[in-house]
Amino acid sequence: MPSLRLIVSTFLLLSACGSDAPVPNKQAVVATERAPSDETPGDSALRVPSIDTLRMHISNLADDTMQGRRPGTEGGRTAERYLKAQMEHLGLLPAGDNGTFRQRVPIRGVTMDPETARFSLTKSGGKATVLEFGAQIVATSFQAAGQQDFDSKLVFMGYGVTAPEYEWDDYAGVDVTGKTVVVFVGDPPVTDGRFRGHAMTYYGRWSYKFERALEAGAVACLVIHEAAPASYGWHVVEGSWSGERFGLRQSDEGLVPALGFQGWLHEDAATALAASSGTTLADWHTEAMTPGFVGRPLKLRIAASFQTTERDVEANNIIGKLPGRDTPDEAVVITAHWDHLGHSPAPFESNGIFNGAIDNASGLAGMLVTAASLLELQRKGRGPKRSVIFLATTAEEQGLLGSRYYADHAIVPLNNIVGVANLDSMNVDGRTNSVVIVGAGQSTLEDTLAEVVASQGRHALPDSRPESGGYYRSDQFSFARRGIPAVYFRGSTDMGVGGIEAGTKLAKIRSDRYHTVFDKYDPAWSLEGTLQDVETLVDLVLRVANADKRPTWKSSSEFTNIR
Repeated sequence: MPSLRLIVSTFLLLSACGSDAPVPNKQAVVATERAPSDETPGDSALRVPSIDTLRMHISNLADDTMQGRRPGTEGGRTAERYLKAQMEHLGLLPAGDNGTFRQRVPIRGVTMDPETARFSLTKSGGKATVLEFGAQIVATSFQAAGQQDFDSKLVFMGYGVTAPEYEWDDYAGVDVTGKTVVVFVGDPPVTDGRFRGHAMTYYGRWSYKFERALEAGAVACLVIHEAAPASYGWHVVEGSWSGERFGLRQSDEGLVPALGFQGWLHEDAATALAASSGTTLADWHTEAMTPGFVGRPLKLRIAASFQTTERDVEANNIIGKLPGRDTPDEAVVITAHWDHLGHSPAPFESNGIFNGAIDNASGLAGMLVTAASLLELQRKGRGPKRSVIFLATTAEEQGLLGSRYYADHAIVPLNNIVGVANLDSMNVDGRTNSVVIVGAGQSTLEDTLAEVVASQGRHALPDSRPESGGYYRSDQFSFARRGIPAVYFRGSTDMGVGGIEAGTKLAKIRSDRYHTVFDKYDPAWSLEGTLQDVETLVDLVLRVANADKRPTWKSSSEFTNIR
């Protein structure tokens, strides 16, 4: 059997004649996209949920040939062509720009030169203390590229939150114009039920901190990294923020308003910063939670000098459509992001490629197999009444840019989208006794999901770590913020074989590989759990697409009054 590299190379030759050029022979495309297994699924097998088909897609999308699927690279373009060819072969209709499978997403890539970047802290009349880029601070700027120089006062702003509905405003009475604000990540850890209690709201996300600081007139914002509230280690922040960062351009090709710089402080650097101010990080936590707290100056200045360059990034959402049989103008949307991180600047003992097998080749495979199953039902006259949109998004890893752009420039009018389900980092191991609803308590989609899993002999559980804010870190959030009920679920750690003990060990392995070069395809994965969750999604989509009533937000949801 030919090597996978040769197989994918052959696929490229077939599809390289143009970004949306027709593929000469659809059957040949399937034959050239095989996984290295003893048996390759035939054309008919692609139309029903199967482990072989899941394995084929995951191994191909996580292959080294895809070069980590970073937008704006040849590997990213390879992933786009693969998905377009698969959707076309399955029989989905193009649902992108101008009758194609692609929706162009206007992305601007900005790179700060870490070799020449200088950040330092100074007390009045004192000696400057240099912050080491990468180890102590990571940052970038989305202002116009070029030499950037800033010198500003520092202000500690607690959690950097203005939430009138919770009677909380860290910015009340404080003028931060032209200053650099320093804030904690996460929500204020209140115990009175505000901010959804233990669960994170959008106020806890780093992206909100930057948005609020910009709105308040600050020149910069630095978020203090602490592993527990961030829900990931410093290595994730350093890896994501040390290289090129992406942002959306405005539709008129202009620049979106931006802070002078934005980024993260390592917890140790924040501890030293507090000490330089004559206090401690623990005192800051206490102070930030004291009733009536307002931000205060730190009697320190931060100087920043760095060079940025920029480029236009060629990136597309890949979108297919299964038209509904009764009300095709309305749709259920399934999202899964195709992008990952590309190459590591420090390859360790690996080849330096972030293959992104679980995150998120597994979700893409789940999407394609879900599409195949629904199309087969359609061929048998049992397809969904409403249309189903399959949206493979770009630049999710850069802040949900692809889904955000689609939600802001929806090809299907937002009022016609009845609900969204997201697939991300699926369970690649065995079947589970339950599913986890990330950000539980949002919409009636969760109630329908609970009915589906009950019919499978499983049950639905709320996220065990709602404080990590997972609901705001995946593509369904881009639709929720526009008022569309959206759900994100995954298999739990309660395994059908081995129970919670086995599932906890498997989850630890996945967690250790998250956003590292070790998230590679493993032929030992059973993928029984992936298939099980695909079956769940197929049933969920059918119920939502066929229901007389649309899903609605629950009264407790922060999105209730948006739509």
